[in-house]
Amino acid sequence: MLSSTSPTGKSGRPSTNRSLVLARAVRIGAVVLLAAAPAMAGGQDAAALRRPPVPGFAAIIGVVDDSLRGGPLAGATVVLVGSLKSAPTNRDGVFRLDSVPQGTAQLVVRHPLLDTLGVTLTSSVIPVGADKIEEIGFATPALSRVREVICPRGGAVTGSAMLAGRVDGADDGKPVAGALVSLVYTDPASGTALQRVRNARSREDGLYVICGLPETYSGTVQAAVGANATSEFTVQPKAADLTTASFLMGSAVKSDSGVRGSALLLGRVTDVAGRPLRDVQVAIEGGTAIALTGEDGRFSLGDLPSGTTNAVVRKIGFAPAYRTVHLRKDDPQTISVALAAGIRALAPVTITANADAGLKKIGFTERRMMGVRSNFLSPEDIAKHQAGRFTDLFRMMNGFRVVNSGLGSVIESTRGGGGLGGQSGCVNIFVDRVAFHQMSAGDLDTAFPVHTIGAVEAYASATDTPGEFRMVGKSCATIVAWSKMRLSKP
Repeated sequence: MLSSTSPTGKSGRPSTNRSLVLARAVRIGAVVLLAAAPAMAGGQDAAALRRPPVPGFAAIIGVVDDSLRGGPLAGATVVLVGSLKSAPTNRDGVFRLDSVPQGTAQLVVRHPLLDTLGVTLTSSVIPVGADKIEEIGFATPALSRVREVICPRGGAVTGSAMLAGRVDGADDGKPVAGALVSLVYTDPASGTALQRVRNARSREDGLYVICGLPETYSGTVQAAVGANATSEFTVQPKAADLTTASFLMGSAVKSDSGVRGSALLLGRVTDVAGRPLRDVQVAIEGGTAIALTGEDGRFSLGDLPSGTTNAVVRKIGFAPAYRTVHLRKDDPQTISVALAAGIRALAPVTITANADAGLKKIGFTERRMMGVRSNFLSPEDIAKHQAGRFTDLFRMMNGFRVVNSGLGSVIESTRGGGGLGGQSGCVNIFVDRVAFHQMSAGDLDTAFPVHTIGAVEAYASATDTPGEFRMVGKSCATIVAWSKMRLSKP
């Protein structure tokens, strides 16, 4: 334990233009640092800071500096220990806490970044007098000090950047120890497109850290406990050497068990001008439910499994949007999405030997070897078709037919009558493990140009469909398509 004397606050009329001698207390695991730190930035309205306290009470003003990333710590909550009183920090890290009883006070700073790193930021106990304004400030530990404490000695080192985060249970909130966190990344500054993999295990307190990363890396990260895994999501450092990514691990429930989750995702979808969009499809990766937005652009997607996953928002004529969401039971999550007009242009993706690894990772290879009554199109098979549109791949496929209209083409099952909305001849569709609904003829060809498709699985009946792709209450044939972009990920 490292410590030094921590001064108390100073009473009197505050000024945003002079330096203050302020207390700093930082706990990183079992290490406690106490030091003097001068800080008080401008930016808070001077009149608001100088207003007198409530008669008979004190006020505390101060600033919280972010030494981890540089600059003020905005969006933190400063809490008066032993009470329900709290105050937020503004964009300059400045706060004012009012109606503090006279006597003594101690403050603690809460912030997602500090929670992620397991850092506790507290002040010393300071005297507060009635009708007085006390001044205090905080500074987080420097990144070099955090790195010294939480980074393991040795290991791969290609730079000074680090990725850290927490793995917690989605429903009980308890730390998950031993989770495997995998980072797949490239380093543009290295001059090669070679993908590298770094792994870390979460500690007893749920913290994991991957140190010694290049400053310019970008990639995807995922957490797993056995066969139970979260979705992958993108990480890319910005200005600082510290990037955080945390996960919620849900319960491992078999997709065909009939058990639904109790998490709820709410939100609103607009265009970039803020106008609400209707009939936008919202689904989560690995889920089978689809929500459609109403006239006001709002949607509600329920019965979802808990955990960290990706929400996919799609509407024909707009570029799709992806949002990482952390779902908990009985704790609705809300997102706001603005869709940009136009189909996102994808760079050509060439599938090489990595395709075999990609097909194996998504389960395509294993399902094909099981010998069920189904149709499997590998990247080579799709290339041989020389199809002009996605639906053309199914024109000669057993169990399916393509129906043409003036608006475009629709894929139907031959196990009954046609129709987009009925059970007869219906087809459930998943692209990259995300459900998609044919709302009108031509939707599939517009949303998924054939040159972006890398592999296809087609199951002619619900009984042939693997449990993970069955939709409750919708017994249909099933098409599972995989994009080239998805297959290119190791």
